[in-house]
Amino acid sequence: MFEFLKHITPRIKILSLSLILILLPGASISYLSLKSIQEKADNQRVKYHGTANLVRDKLESELYQIETNFRNTIIDSLLKLESVADHQLLLQRINMEYPSIKNLTLLGNKGELITGFASSGLNKPPGSKSNLSSEMSSIISRAEKEEFINKNYPGAIGIYRKALSVATSLQEKAILHARIGRSYFKLQSYDKGILEYGKILEYGEESLSIGNIPATVVALYQKAEGYKELNESQDRKKILMELYQRLLYHPWDLQGGEYLFYLNSTIGAIREIEPSSTISSSEMAQMEKLKNLDEKIVTQSELILFLEDRIIEEVISGLNHLASSEIKHRTFTEQLIPTIELGYFLLPTTTQQPLFRALVFQFDEGYLLTQLFPQVLSTVELGKDIVPGILNENDSLLYFHNNHQVSGYLVAENFSQYFSRWKVALFERSGKSIEQLTGRERHLYLGLFIGILAVMLLGIVILARVMIHESEVSRMKSEFVSNVTHELKTPLALIRMFGETLDSGIVTEEKKRKEFYSIIRKESERLTHLINNVLDFSKIDTGKKDYNFEEADLVSTIRQSLEAYRFHIRDSGFEFDYKMPEEPVMASIDKDAISQAFLNLLSNAVKYSEERKYIYVEVRKESQSVIVSVKDHGAGIAKEELKKIFDKFYRVPNPMKKQPRGSGLGLTLTKHIVEAHKGKIEVESEPGKGSRFTIRLPLL
Repeated sequence: MFEFLKHITPRIKILSLSLILILLPGASISYLSLKSIQEKADNQRVKYHGTANLVRDKLESELYQIETNFRNTIIDSLLKLESVADHQLLLQRINMEYPSIKNLTLLGNKGELITGFASSGLNKPPGSKSNLSSEMSSIISRAEKEEFINKNYPGAIGIYRKALSVATSLQEKAILHARIGRSYFKLQSYDKGILEYGKILEYGEESLSIGNIPATVVALYQKAEGYKELNESQDRKKILMELYQRLLYHPWDLQGGEYLFYLNSTIGAIREIEPSSTISSSEMAQMEKLKNLDEKIVTQSELILFLEDRIIEEVISGLNHLASSEIKHRTFTEQLIPTIELGYFLLPTTTQQPLFRALVFQFDEGYLLTQLFPQVLSTVELGKDIVPGILNENDSLLYFHNNHQVSGYLVAENFSQYFSRWKVALFERSGKSIEQLTGRERHLYLGLFIGILAVMLLGIVILARVMIHESEVSRMKSEFVSNVTHELKTPLALIRMFGETLDSGIVTEEKKRKEFYSIIRKESERLTHLINNVLDFSKIDTGKKDYNFEEADLVSTIRQSLEAYRFHIRDSGFEFDYKMPEEPVMASIDKDAISQAFLNLLSNAVKYSEERKYIYVEVRKESQSVIVSVKDHGAGIAKEELKKIFDKFYRVPNPMKKQPRGSGLGLTLTKHIVEAHKGKIEVESEPGKGSRFTIRLPLL
């Protein structure tokens, strides 16, 4: 582990000792001075924390008083009410009396919800089907068969009119007029359909419904659709405004989603015609009034739906453990949904008020930050240089007293009873921190200490890097020379052996002599390849490597390279197979460089395979590129080593007993060659199972 220490020179040892003897005493003195100043800052911080707690308690006391009075007002008022409409009017009035509280929502015994402008589970219109006689239901079924199955709209209208002649109630007549109007619309007789829907409005009965929807809403909506098809914008605008007012002043239950569908559809239609129509000042004023009411209804409807979908079950569960006089506050936080803070309390169970179990509410954060908190904080004495503020959970400023603009607070304390996300913070009027208030000496000693520490760390880092670098350079030089020498000796030994054999005259058979000559030639080519690796690396390292690109057959180049390396592969005890296209695959390449890159992959496959000595070479053509891959069944490469294998001189630690020799340059050269050809090299490997190196080159 500490092998590099053997290579440390005496000069470095003396420098290290001097650094330690000089810097350590200085660092100790600076640290003790800094510690003394820190204690002074800590005492100041404790004082400011106490002040922040007092400010927070003052604000929370005011909030407690408001919600207590609010609760008493609600309970006293509810005892005098009976109808749902009365409850909604009460919520509207209470909301005006207590501007710091918003979204008042009554929770029914069965999970019903009601706000000042919306409800869910309480105000449902009666279903129309239950109001039909059996005879009428039978007639309507026959008409619907003609309308929906046979698409015989005139026939359906005839049956509906026959049923209309025997209808005995306004409810039945409203349903039949709606079906006749619908059939006329399908026949594109929009004017006749509009007349039918108009007859529903002439009845003037608010209790009539079609399905779960008030009949007047259906009639007005369909009339507006008919005028749209007839391109009568003024009539459509008039009907839409009437429908809009009907929806806003007579909302029904949110369950089922029909109310919000009609409201949103009507708003969209009005916005569609507004730019193209002239609006008078009186209409503009009326429209603004309706939009304000619309905003309240939509906001409270969204709240009800959110409560039903996300929160109400937890609230109901919490009610079971709530004391009769207790006001509970909960913060609900989910991913991708804004944090919501709710308060709720139980309502007394009486004969006058049997419908509702609890009331849910929220504090109006905007009102608190702009109206209530400034009023309360103006009565708190903090000294001329300290200013309070409110922060959110991200320490972003929500409120700053007297609109001062400073950055960086002295201390902050979380609210304990309300708004768990908020903090009361104290600021120094000029924007100074506690550290700045403790004086210049803190910065002086801190700078001195940090400077000494930085010099020490820098010296240690530099010394360590120098020592490791010296050791690494020495090791790499020694290993590189040793490995390259051994790599060169193997082909030289073979060339010498076969040369001496031929020179001795022992081999007289011409076929055998040619085989020996071929081996000598191939080994000399391999020797040239090894030397070229070293020379090319030197050129690449200095940026002087040039390539001789030409249009050539890549298959032929790979085949010739494989043939040149055949003896070495066989001599190393390997079997190999290959698969290549029969036809030429033309690419713009430097044949020598590509051959060199391919042989580097073959050489590695031989070096790093010990037990399963098998190599598979494949060349295949794709639509835009040609693939050259070399697969072995050797030791494989660990995942964490894959990013390093193309670094120069880097050699993967081999789990085999004997580490194969090599220069550590082969894959570096191969990657440079492939990228110079605008290609890519990829590797797939698994320890113990082998590796596949793939070169991907572009076609002409």
